[in-house]
Amino acid sequence: AKMAGLARSSFYRAVKAHEYQAAWDMLTAARKARAADKHMYGVGLVCAARAGRIGWVDALWRELRHEPDPPVQLNSHLSTAFISAYGSDPDRLRSSRAVLSWARDHGMANTTTYNAFLSAASRSLEPHVRPAAGEACVASETAAMVDDALGEMAVHAVPFDSHTLSAAIRAYGRAGCLDKAVRLYRQHEALVDVFGTNALIAAAGRSGDAQLALETLSGMGSSASIVSYNAALQALAKTNQPLDRVAHALEIRRTMSAAGIIEDRITLTSLLAIFGDSPLAEELVAGVDEVMLRPPA
Repeated sequence: AKMAGLARSSFYRAVKAHEYQAAWDMLTAARKARAADKHMYGVGLVCAARAGRIGWVDALWRELRHEPDPPVQLNSHLSTAFISAYGSDPDRLRSSRAVLSWARDHGMANTTTYNAFLSAASRSLEPHVRPAAGEACVASETAAMVDDALGEMAVHAVPFDSHTLSAAIRAYGRAGCLDKAVRLYRQHEALVDVFGTNALIAAAGRSGDAQLALETLSGMGSSASIVSYNAALQALAKTNQPLDRVAHALEIRRTMSAAGIIEDRITLTSLLAIFGDSPLAEELVAGVDEVMLRPPA
């Protein structure tokens, strides 16, 4: 027991110091000595994800699934940790899905487990992690997996919560499935929080539906934040819909000012795109801090 306690304390010290290789080595030694508990496994998965070592995740998954007498038993918490760890790699979403299916088949999938997968699906479609080549195919496959996950939750009476909806709406939006995002939002509007609403505005912007973005923003009232307003401005900057983009942008600026919300670099970029070569653009540039005009580092 004393040795097990020392192994655990050394492991957590390494984790706290962000020494992930050392932490993993200590976890491996503790596993071999059968001194590792489920909490160490969960933290070890976080270390593997942060270190970008998905091979470590594979090793733990094989151990807990295939060993005849594993040191700890898989449960909902560990299944969720595996999904999140695999989900840290956009190319391993299928692995996250496989863990979710295993948890479902063994009666261990709950709202938190499904939410971890939906969040992973959304992250896998972030622009900075997904190359343009093959993007449409990946987006279609990801949207289909989100469809399946939400369908399973309904069939197995797994409750939706606000995180379920915001993650799924965000994933649908990034996959270019605005109709699915809107349908989900409207079916569960009572559960949607500000994050889900912001996700819908962003989804509308990506699809060029500025009208939907503006209508959704209008319905937020005082809960709208800088994220909400910026998403609506980005929708205006991208849209080809026949509406007065400048007038809507100016109204958004007035509303932000009245609410005491300070414009940021994203606001400025969108406004410049909307104003184009008009005098409004010159006035905007003349009235902002020079730091705001510099590209981000």
